[in-house]
Amino acid sequence: MTSQEEIQAQLADIWARHLGVKQLTGDDNFFALGGHSLLGVKMIGAVQEKLNLGDELKPADLFEFPTLAEFSAHVHALTAPSEEFGEI
Repeated sequence: MTSQEEIQAQLADIWARHLGVKQLTGDDNFFALGGHSLLGVKMIGAVQEKLNLGDELKPADLFEFPTLAEFSAHVHALTAPSEEFGEI
């Protein structure tokens, strides 16, 4: 399983390439850095491919989780195995 820190580092690289910035912190906001909906769609596609997420990750997720830390936590939740229920 990939840790949230590893996912955030991978996402920071993708965000930096798409946004044309050199460094990002967890508090950086996609839209404040110049991101827009079309760029968001392209970036979501890159994240889906890199992390093998398919349609689980949606462009609208950027609006709900606009900072790198929030988005990373969301992506981590999507990639984490679902918890098993105990025996009945």
